[in-house]
Amino acid sequence: MLAVAASVSLALSIASCNISAYGQEPALTSLSSQSVEDLKQGVSAQELHDASLRKLTTKTGKLFISTNYSTGTATKKPDADVTRIVSRDPSTDQFQWAVSITPSAADRQMPNSISDSEYEHDRTASQSHDGDMIVSPDGRYLSLVLTPDESQRGVPATDRHTHVVVLDTQTGKAVRTAEVPGIILGQALTNSALAVETAQNYFPAGSGKGTIRVFSITSSDAQPSSFSTDQWLIGASGKDLILAPDLPPYECTSYCAPYTVTRRDTDGNTIDTLPGVTAVHPGGWVSQYRDPKAAASLVHTMHASPAKDGSTLESIRNLQEQLVHIDTGQTTDITNMFVDERSVPNGLGLVVYQDVTTGNGSMERKPAFWLSAADDGHRHTENLEQFENS
Repeated sequence: MLAVAASVSLALSIASCNISAYGQEPALTSLSSQSVEDLKQGVSAQELHDASLRKLTTKTGKLFISTNYSTGTATKKPDADVTRIVSRDPSTDQFQWAVSITPSAADRQMPNSISDSEYEHDRTASQSHDGDMIVSPDGRYLSLVLTPDESQRGVPATDRHTHVVVLDTQTGKAVRTAEVPGIILGQALTNSALAVETAQNYFPAGSGKGTIRVFSITSSDAQPSSFSTDQWLIGASGKDLILAPDLPPYECTSYCAPYTVTRRDTDGNTIDTLPGVTAVHPGGWVSQYRDPKAAASLVHTMHASPAKDGSTLESIRNLQEQLVHIDTGQTTDITNMFVDERSVPNGLGLVVYQDVTTGNGSMERKPAFWLSAADDGHRHTENLEQFENS
């Protein structure tokens, strides 16, 4: 235990000790338990003052991720532009490992980049089309897009080179560092590969010339591969990548227009297309209407009419919906239910809620079942009380 907690003062280059043509390689430094005592259960972003804070659930523990960003003043704090990551046992809050990364993780407000200040309970890091911090479906790996270092300040975004670092959440060690050119549109993790989408514009089609680069995270010596695409990388399952022609409507929570996603393997080969999708979830699930054509027609009718027709709304409510596990094809009915992306007892997962009538006639939202990315995706109904009132 003392050996684990001991501070390692030497900053080790994640990839190598060389200075590349685009500045210093990222550096990873081990930290002692004493130096990260402020990052623990119950801490809030407000208590960390100038730092941002995220709490992510992984396969082996809960991660506390804090970054101090430069304020633009002449005097720069010693810990500015440094990201600290601490892993603690989720049940005991016991220290497991801690590291700092320089340069820091990107400070971008993105869909599904989950922060503790936005929610009352801990969330999972969602597979998102442009999440700056994401976790693999099995919860084993964490990927972070880093900020360009000082040498690239002022360089046009299309000419910058950005590092993406993948950590093993069990040990805190870096398993892969990727350096990619151009504008990063998004990243995704399967259980064995990092995929990063870049472009020459802020979109992949046309002049954007979108490219997805794939890096093995189980074999650090493996050469990366790439393929061109005009679609957005919006997520991944344990094995494959999920793409869509347009960005999903992140703010949409009800009566969402369905869209079609394409499932590709990491070589870029198209495996399947899934119409009628309304959300891509972490762990390899998507929410889908069982009758995509009927759903698209009804949603279009509703949005096209200035006056919301009650019969149309009722028809939409009665449409059957399901969760589809991308890798196994297993489906789970969620008609008139609500899907919540959050931590479950054994890591990443989903909790599905349903409105029920109480004894006094009022409606109350109760957990119906939960799904875990750590198993085959079957329904769990045990210990549902842990998800009530949260």
